[in-house]
Amino acid sequence: MNGSTPTKGAKPFSWLVIFFGVAYFCQHFGQAGLINQPLTFYFKEVLHYGADQIATFFAILTIPWMIKPAYGLICDYFPLFGYRRKSYLLILNLAAACGFFAISGFSDTATIRMALLLTAFGTAFSDVAIDGLMVELGKSTGRTAQFQSMQWLWFNVAMVISSLAGGLFTQYLPVASAYRVAAIITAVFPLCVVVATWFWVKEKKSKMELAGLKSTTMSLWQALKSRTLWIVVAFIAFWQFSPSFGTPMYIHQTDTLKFSQGFIGILNALGSCAAVVGALCFNRFLADKYSTKTLLYWSAGTGVIGTLAYMLMLDPATTAGPVTAITLNLVFGIVGQISMLTTLNLAAENCPKHVEALTFACLMSVFNLSAQGSSIFGSYLFEHVFAKSMFPLIIVSAVFTLACIPLIPLLPVTPKKVDDEEVKEDGEAKS
Repeated sequence: MNGSTPTKGAKPFSWLVIFFGVAYFCQHFGQAGLINQPLTFYFKEVLHYGADQIATFFAILTIPWMIKPAYGLICDYFPLFGYRRKSYLLILNLAAACGFFAISGFSDTATIRMALLLTAFGTAFSDVAIDGLMVELGKSTGRTAQFQSMQWLWFNVAMVISSLAGGLFTQYLPVASAYRVAAIITAVFPLCVVVATWFWVKEKKSKMELAGLKSTTMSLWQALKSRTLWIVVAFIAFWQFSPSFGTPMYIHQTDTLKFSQGFIGILNALGSCAAVVGALCFNRFLADKYSTKTLLYWSAGTGVIGTLAYMLMLDPATTAGPVTAITLNLVFGIVGQISMLTTLNLAAENCPKHVEALTFACLMSVFNLSAQGSSIFGSYLFEHVFAKSMFPLIIVSAVFTLACIPLIPLLPVTPKKVDDEEVKEDGEAKS
């Protein structure tokens, strides 16, 4: 992005950090963060959906996130009204806001799905522009980990708020009214991104040039031939495809443990608070002191332990009480956030130059597709193979995570980071 040329010191990046924080804070709501629990409860109580049906519904909403590379190609190759980023951000977030406003007036599944697909499309496309800027400036300044940790810190702050509000809406409002109120409130957040983009994204006008198109195309071709990049793609896909028990655990907490919807919302909020702590720990204590491979070993090991620890949630007559649930959400909220940031940092570090936005979008599509496949697969096993038993599902999930460890040595060595002094000597980091 033109017009974001920093000089010496950290201050020129302050606007960028603010923009990333606002964008990711609002993006959580744009990913159906606030509406998730009210809508899930509506499907369960009114439409009598099972865990696999609920997981499939929300997985369909990730289709726009699977084709993020296409958005990268469009905004990199074809400026809109003379801008490669700003025009897209403005128009697509307006479309997302319209989608959420539309949801508040409907109750049939098909219409809700179409409106949510519009919101997902707008949010996913704008995310590509934001992430491309993050990767490009992060690599040129050696601050990729810092930018990502701040993005996800504010994303998780939004999760705290949306989880508490979603739980309260579900608990105290009529079932159908809860998701409609959530949709109206959520519509405000893409509008906030529109305002932030208008004031903070400074971009010079661009036009398509043959030389630039040839350079970008050549970089893309080199990326497609990169063995290193394909190794990273394979690892991320396998890492994410661990049969998830998120939706089954929600059903288990509701039907077996008899947790109230308000308390489930509080649990989600506490997990998000823990994720904020995890993002801060990653930024301050881990990112610059340990290699990505070392952090991946740590993430895999703690991931196995964390998955198995959820066996404490199985029996309501013994250990499966509110205290256990709160403890698990707090401890493994921190661990899970560090693991996710480590994986995202792996992706960002291995994006080839000149096609950062497109390559990172491709890697995130793999990330999202594998995660949603994991959710559907885990919910299917819960409903149709394990007869709604959490015990075998937890074991299978832990085994998948454990199987990632032998793959870590195959990953590339982390590229050397550019320190502040090197950036100063360069004089500028263009975007």
